[in-house]
Amino acid sequence: MNLRILVFVACVACLRVGSCAQDIQARAEGMMEHGRQLSDIRAPNSPAFRLKATFSFVGDDLETVQGTYTEVWVSNSQWRREIAVGDLRSIEVGGPDKHWLLDPDEFPSQANKLAALMSVLPPPSRHFHFASITEREMREVTAECAESKPAAAKMPFAFCFEKKSGMLLERVSPETRPLNVVVFSCEYGAFRKFGNYWFPRQVKCFEDRHKTISADVVELSLETPIDRGLFDAPKDAVELDQCSGKTVFPIPPNLPPTTPRGFQLDPVARIRVSLVVEANGRPQNLKVLPPARKVPNQGVLDWVRRWKFTPGKCDGKPMPMELTIEVPSMLR
Repeated sequence: MNLRILVFVACVACLRVGSCAQDIQARAEGMMEHGRQLSDIRAPNSPAFRLKATFSFVGDDLETVQGTYTEVWVSNSQWRREIAVGDLRSIEVGGPDKHWLLDPDEFPSQANKLAALMSVLPPPSRHFHFASITEREMREVTAECAESKPAAAKMPFAFCFEKKSGMLLERVSPETRPLNVVVFSCEYGAFRKFGNYWFPRQVKCFEDRHKTISADVVELSLETPIDRGLFDAPKDAVELDQCSGKTVFPIPPNLPPTTPRGFQLDPVARIRVSLVVEANGRPQNLKVLPPARKVPNQGVLDWVRRWKFTPGKCDGKPMPMELTIEVPSMLR
């Protein structure tokens, strides 16, 4: 076989591979969009609704913690979410171009997953590079699963849909922890009709196959009339802008300032810190996330509070954004 034929065969093979990859990406994006059309009760021009769910999760001491999630949605520019765990309340209110967040320091981070779980699928603005689509049997039905290219720790994202209906059965994502990356998966079930949509009434989530959080929708109803006072900004809430364009998240400094006097960085232990980066790059609303919350970490917060971040941007314009970072713990 001469050189020209070898080159021709190689080119054909490359074209076929490229075409196959494009087909997989297009099919996977079509599956995602169809799933949203079936279950996205927050789509433009959808009717206002009230959603209430009860949930439980495994606490830091392996105890079962219970709570409630309540959402009143009128449009993408008018909504309110409240998550209650005991006497603690996390409240988020959305307006036309801003939203307000009231999140107590001691509020469990596990409960803050409820908003994402009740959204079912990520928004269209979240882009995935899909690598494969496979069929498998799941819960006595045939499912089609779209899997992304490797992400964190070479673990992919995956979304499995019932082949017959197109409804989401499971979503899987890698999540970074202080010392490792875990597989976080959620199963959706008990779909029931609500207007033109099919919405799941049950969600069960697992971390590396260990059950972590589950939720049951106990109410999903049309919201009429609407109490406009629900959408007032909560007292002491942090004000954040909303971005509907291209989002660039904040970036920590390459060379953070020196540690506070009397402290030194732990070479092994790491903790997660939640914060809001202002448009000027300064952090506020800092809090240590569990499980490190159980030990004194004031030195860490004092240190991070002095950092100067590269602020997040929306369509090139700096704006306040939430961020979670992983930093070394501190020793005295």
